[in-house]
Amino acid sequence: MKILFIGGNGNISWHCTQLAIERGHEVWQLNREISVVTRRKIQTQVHKLKGDIRETAEIKRLLDSCSFDVVCDFICYNGEHARSDIEIFQDKAKHFFFISSEAVYKRDPLVDAEFYTEDSEKYSADCGCEYITGKLEAEQVFMDAYYQNGFPVTIVRPSYTYDTIFPISIGHNCFTAPELILKGYPLLIAGDGKNQWSFTHSSDFAAAFIGLTENRASIGTAFNIGAEERLSWNDQSALVLKALGAETSGIFHVPHQEGLTLERIHPRIMMFHRMRNNSSCVKKVKEYVPGWAPKVSFEEGIQRTVRWLNEDARHKRHVDGVYSALMAVYERYGIKL
Repeated sequence: MKILFIGGNGNISWHCTQLAIERGHEVWQLNREISVVTRRKIQTQVHKLKGDIRETAEIKRLLDSCSFDVVCDFICYNGEHARSDIEIFQDKAKHFFFISSEAVYKRDPLVDAEFYTEDSEKYSADCGCEYITGKLEAEQVFMDAYYQNGFPVTIVRPSYTYDTIFPISIGHNCFTAPELILKGYPLLIAGDGKNQWSFTHSSDFAAAFIGLTENRASIGTAFNIGAEERLSWNDQSALVLKALGAETSGIFHVPHQEGLTLERIHPRIMMFHRMRNNSSCVKKVKEYVPGWAPKVSFEEGIQRTVRWLNEDARHKRHVDGVYSALMAVYERYGIKL
């Protein structure tokens, strides 16, 4: 197949690109060709198209003579982006994939769900989080286009997926929190750390995702993709400390109500998610991709991430705003080195 990735070398999409190449597909990428050292290098087998997907007229001219069996947009974040995708690819893609998020599933403050299925209740448009409302709006735009005009879309909702980003309870996805932990500051956990999450390695996501691209029966519906291993944040954090070689730094639990106030690191609703269960049911994707099952345990996956980060100091993204927010938490609780 001829597959176009919009983006293509990000935390999730790089492994999708790699597996598509390994399976013999003709792989194309559309992006601005801006080199980011905190990402993996683009594979030499990739056919490159340089352009800004936000410039609809420009991209329509660029792709004037092109068509694809599959198009995958990893950087569509709202209804406007979705409408642009439909305008560009209505007659150029036999199968289109929109990458949504498990964050769209509504977390009940009173009853903590064991896991979320594709039919679980979603947030409403007034949930107060631009990221969530944007993804929900995009889903609706795509599904309306499917039902009204036959636009061949499949929606994929990844669970928390990591490879080149660093999964940690409080500290965003950059290397800023691990940097402080390596200096001796404790790893911060929001709440009591007993709630369970699933952490999906990007290579496991890719195996399911490329399987879906090879199955046109997946058009017109949505899929969760995620790990089946469930870990409490306490157990996950112990594995993070082990992978960093920083067990002596230990753990500090930020009380629930205080955790909700850390909006300099994550929006309030995302901090709330950090303190609820977060696992997706993957029964449906297994039916459409026979034989698929997650293979990479978190213990193995986080060690892979740390090895990659240590290969080049430039892989370790430092964010000043996250650093100052974390230091404010340490100072609030009198934690000093």
